[in-house]
Amino acid sequence: MARPTVEPIPDGLHGRPFVGLLEVPPGFVETEYLVSGTARPYADPALVTEVFAPALPDLDAQPLPALPYTTRVVVVRPRDPGRSNGAAVVVWHNVTFGHDIGEWFNVGGEVVDDGWTYVEASVQLASLPALKAFDPVRYASVVLPGDAYAYDIYSQIAQALRHGDGNAGRPLSTVVALGASQSGTAMDSYLADVQPRFERVYDGFLPAVANGPDHHTDRPVLRLLSENEIDGSSQGEDSRHYRQWEVAGSAHGSKRDFDYIGAQEMRDLGFDLVNQLAGDNGPFGTSDCRVNRFPTFQSHNAALAAMLRWIREGTAPKIQPRVRVEDGVIVRDRDGNAIGGIRYPAMAVPTATYNRGGDCVALDGRTEAFSASRLRELYATRRSYERQVRAAVRASLRAGVLTPYDAAVIRAESTLSPRRRLA
Repeated sequence: MARPTVEPIPDGLHGRPFVGLLEVPPGFVETEYLVSGTARPYADPALVTEVFAPALPDLDAQPLPALPYTTRVVVVRPRDPGRSNGAAVVVWHNVTFGHDIGEWFNVGGEVVDDGWTYVEASVQLASLPALKAFDPVRYASVVLPGDAYAYDIYSQIAQALRHGDGNAGRPLSTVVALGASQSGTAMDSYLADVQPRFERVYDGFLPAVANGPDHHTDRPVLRLLSENEIDGSSQGEDSRHYRQWEVAGSAHGSKRDFDYIGAQEMRDLGFDLVNQLAGDNGPFGTSDCRVNRFPTFQSHNAALAAMLRWIREGTAPKIQPRVRVEDGVIVRDRDGNAIGGIRYPAMAVPTATYNRGGDCVALDGRTEAFSASRLRELYATRRSYERQVRAAVRASLRAGVLTPYDAAVIRAESTLSPRRRLA
């Protein structure tokens, strides 16, 4: 496989990346690079929408030429080489909203806690207009030949990281692919038709909030599903190289996600598009709802940590229970919460109903806090609630679906959660 050229990016007008981190954590550095090379196509461009991942037909039916490209990657890594765990997670930018969206709000905790190198990659045509509008000088040389070439560009980025390019010359022994929603669909296309052509490009895959099958690859795949993607028709059966985590209470998007993305948009675009379209007030203020507050990031942090153990130690994550579905509909308890699935403390010891829509934007879910009387009925006292939370934390740790860092945060927050409504 071709190894691309990686070089510093010009300062441009703003001297910083478009939709870079809101705040770089202490001990880490954020650097943006230009990545250039020649990419091969893996799809008929007539099937590419510039947003959603293309199907990958037989290339012999319509051969396409290899073409040059230049794109950008944003790299967040430990400043001290001794803090690095030698692994990178490469996020295929989601472009559903017409600009790049990363996954820092979901996996940043694990990245910082274990010393990962975190990489965001712009590989689709839909990235370009917003990039160039934000900083036409910084991104003047960025050119993508088409979404048919995105898969090879994504592969070449992994190859560069293995050699230390874009990581201060420090080679990385493990590279994990991560894509969520639209980018999760791209992961499935990659697994089905691109990964089998190469050896050891990506060591493991994390397709998130995107349903799909077990592709029977020889690399670990851990699929994360929210309630929005669960309808009983899932094709993924747990196997030697495949795990599927169905997270009860989670939605395709959450308040935490939208607040982070919205703040990036306000800083770099001058408006908060994501919350106008999918926030607490629904599309452009047409609804009155509370977008899902479920802590979805806990499952993403844990999945990334589990993936590293799976790759390096050969220890697959424990098989987890699936959400109960009857006739294509999730079965719910008296409070409206899903039955079955991975039950994080927020669901095992609930203080609210978490579901996937109602009169809200369908993909965002909804959160409705329990009444004070319902809380007293469930927990009687604050101490009883805190004891149950601690027990739920221990259960999640034993199941391997919660990181120690998130466990500590949950324990601390349990003393505050329903404080005013429990004696």
